[in-house]
Amino acid sequence: MEIGKIRSFLLQRGMAAFYAVFVAGYFLLPMASGHRRLYYVLVFPAVLLLWRELRDFYRGNPIAKWLLVYIFYMTASALWSEAFDFTQAGWTAWYSINLLSFCFVSGFLWWHSPAVMGNLTRAAVWLAAASALISLLAWYWQNPFPTSRLEPLGVMHHPNKAACAYGVFLVLATYFGLNSQARKTRIVWAAVTGVLLCLVLLTQSRTALAAVGAALVVLLGYRALIILLIGGGASFALLASSPQTWQHRVANFSFRPGIWEQVIKDMPGHWIAGHGYLLDPHVAAYERVFNHAHNGYLATLRDGGLIGLALLLALLLLCARQAWSMAYRNGERIYLALLLYGMTCITMDFDRLIVHPKELWLFFWLPIALLMAATAARDTTLSAVGTTRSARK
Repeated sequence: MEIGKIRSFLLQRGMAAFYAVFVAGYFLLPMASGHRRLYYVLVFPAVLLLWRELRDFYRGNPIAKWLLVYIFYMTASALWSEAFDFTQAGWTAWYSINLLSFCFVSGFLWWHSPAVMGNLTRAAVWLAAASALISLLAWYWQNPFPTSRLEPLGVMHHPNKAACAYGVFLVLATYFGLNSQARKTRIVWAAVTGVLLCLVLLTQSRTALAAVGAALVVLLGYRALIILLIGGGASFALLASSPQTWQHRVANFSFRPGIWEQVIKDMPGHWIAGHGYLLDPHVAAYERVFNHAHNGYLATLRDGGLIGLALLLALLLLCARQAWSMAYRNGERIYLALLLYGMTCITMDFDRLIVHPKELWLFFWLPIALLMAATAARDTTLSAVGTTRSARK
């Protein structure tokens, strides 16, 4: 009986509240380790209690099936890693289970409680903008403006990763502004978008800027070119304002082709099944050692071979098909924009996709989760984000 009451509480508002606390933790908590524990202690147990609802909702879902197959295969690839270790394999399995729980509950909540999740989405955008503004003021109070590379507050300390996470909310803010009728509301959303764009620019993350550009082209069409020109010009000006910064950033970016080339050169003998998920991700190139492959697709190829890469591309193709259908059948372009955003981010940076709670969950796995739920609920109104159409002011 007590379990039944808890499940009822979770379905009514509790699960959405726990989920909101976890998302807010990206900006409010100082340490990533504390944020991970928040998910493990608060969200994951609640998801387990709702396993029947999640099972019934996603039964027969093609995207869910491909997601399960992809994650199961990549997790199993740890078994043929040369440096196999039971402890590391166990951690990989743990990350996989938590990632699946996040994907399944995310889409389910957007379908089950669209109004609540719509309000929470707007609140999250406002929280991201407030965090961005405080980060800008706090960082440049003590560091040179604009040449120093912004490191935002919260659990997202690395500029590239932080910019990619904040960029998701920039895309959402743009969408909300486009779907607002009142002039004052549009101005407010434009200001929010501007603050988030400043953060992305001042992190000097070309990965996030390229991903934002791709998403805005979907939302705005040719009008996005104006924003891209402004953003590109501002980014160039920031780099050009300091010769040392210019040389350092250009040199670092030019390393990527060599890193990618080396990953491919290391593939002979492992093309089909890959090296396994426990391979040391470091890459030796240009007489240096880099932390990882700087490309999620190549990292998947490295660990899971052509089989793993094919599974990932099949998953993304199904998602793209659903997003395209929603964009041109229902006019809901936000799903396609978010999917393209995440796909662009992992093209220019990042490595393994099956990880513990990190920024990658927000900008890559969340769009997939929403599209997975959209496929499961084709004949219903899924979109918490899309409810803005009926809530225009």
